[in-house]
Amino acid sequence: MSGAGANGFAVHRPAERTSALVTGAGSGIGRAVARALHARGESVILSGRRAAALAETLPEGGRVAHAVADVADRASFGTALAGATARLGPVGRAVLSAALNTPGHFLDQPAEEFDAMVAANFTGVANCLRAILPGMIENRHGRVAVIGTLADMNPLPGAVGYSATKGALHPLVRGVAGEIDRTRCPDVLLNEMNPGPVRGNMAGFGRRPEDVVPEVLALLDLPSGGVSGGFFQYGRRIYPGESWKRTIKRKLLRLVQA
Repeated sequence: MSGAGANGFAVHRPAERTSALVTGAGSGIGRAVARALHARGESVILSGRRAAALAETLPEGGRVAHAVADVADRASFGTALAGATARLGPVGRAVLSAALNTPGHFLDQPAEEFDAMVAANFTGVANCLRAILPGMIENRHGRVAVIGTLADMNPLPGAVGYSATKGALHPLVRGVAGEIDRTRCPDVLLNEMNPGPVRGNMAGFGRRPEDVVPEVLALLDLPSGGVSGGFFQYGRRIYPGESWKRTIKRKLLRLVQA
């Protein structure tokens, strides 16, 4: 199956029935994306820790299933996801937006609070990837958008835990994407994006969650053979931490290959 995506490219989808998974769907970006996917006719699995919050996003039934679980708990998340996919079909696309931010200076903050951020922001994403990528690789189709940040580039006092745990996603996403056989599975794409400041539970300023939705959908609608392991910000690919020498080399290679 194919059609026009949010970015104007062709969208390739498998013929079999699949679902879209959204973690952190009880608020913020996750809630906005889940509603947008549902509005365009997709079957959506909402994942989050609070059943009431998921019901406020979209009530369960029809093309909506709830997977009430903490992504940091691999066993319970796997069980909840299995129940949802049994009804709506395997996950063909996913937006991993679940995250935790507990402000506090590192030496003053209880170790348990820091550990909770590691579990939610890093381990939780790893758990999700382990749960959904094998099926995508078997079906040779899948799109995953991980909601990241560039806060790790310049961590602010009181936000070290969030910055460090979210920054650890960069090598995870690039590394896992690099391990997917592009020759056999050119249609399984895993990318990370930075939405910038977004108003919600973690910040009282920035863009509305709904303003981020088109950028997320563009990653879910990438064509077969598209970018995988990339980092996107405000709708375009960027290269965080890249040296000026590497930038020049990359641009020269692009000119030569054009």
